[in-house]
Amino acid sequence: MKKLMLTTFCTITLVSGAYQTATGESFVSMSQSVSVDHKEIERYLTTEVMEPNFGGDVWTTYQILDTNTTKNEVYVWALIQEYVQEGDRFEQGSGMSVPLVLYIDEDDESCTVQGHRSPRDGSYYPTDLWTLFPVHVQLAISPHPDGIVTKLHTEMEEKLSQSQQATD
Repeated sequence: MKKLMLTTFCTITLVSGAYQTATGESFVSMSQSVSVDHKEIERYLTTEVMEPNFGGDVWTTYQILDTNTTKNEVYVWALIQEYVQEGDRFEQGSGMSVPLVLYIDEDDESCTVQGHRSPRDGSYYPTDLWTLFPVHVQLAISPHPDGIVTKLHTEMEEKLSQSQQATD
């Protein structure tokens, strides 16, 4: 029994050490909280991540997947969509639905987004997921988070509806 316990303890220690070496994070500190300014994140996503291709306005909804204070990172799944107003309705332009790492700069007064990274397309996607996101976030968004994306589309439709009602 003692050998089994010792072997189990050594295995867990080796695996957690290998994980920390490979990813730069420990199992204990995976889910640390960063102060998040939702207005700043929305501003950044609508102005810095995607340019409108058809002369419309960029709208966004997003879900925070996790944060990391050690790295000052916020992990989000963002739906970013251009809408062009045609009379009394909105027509979709360019858009994207992607996981992003947002790099945050916090000071005493405010929190600003300094940059971002997203996984590259194609065969680079799995490797980039592994290098950009913690394991528990990777598991939440692999292969594709249909539930999150559906929720974000619903939120986007509500935003558009509210905007149309406000202009009427």
